[in-house]
Amino acid sequence: MLKAITATVLGDQEAPDAIPLTLHPGDEVALGRPHPDRPGYVWAEDGQISAGWVPLDVIDAIGDRGRATAEYCSAELTVAAGDQVRVMWKDPAHGAWWCEDRASERGWVRAELLQPDEPD
Repeated sequence: MLKAITATVLGDQEAPDAIPLTLHPGDEVALGRPHPDRPGYVWAEDGQISAGWVPLDVIDAIGDRGRATAEYCSAELTVAAGDQVRVMWKDPAHGAWWCEDRASERGWVRAELLQPDEPD
């Protein structure tokens, strides 16, 4: 029988107050400031209603504009220390795990904020 992989959140993370950006190869975005404490991430906006932190390695950047080279969703989860999440996918290249919280919301949580739970 398969079991869900769960993890306990070790520290707080606040999701940006923005509608997450979903990118497909070829999508154009406006690039903003670099992330203050996550090297390799930049704020990106689609020029309509979506924005979020995006790893630079999924963007072909030219000045303050960029074009997506891969599919990516910038959704992040707001979590607090002690929360438990279900781990859907680990992305070691970007130091984050795609997770689902108890309210069935999904998004990225920084890997350093998660401690995998021991299987029963």
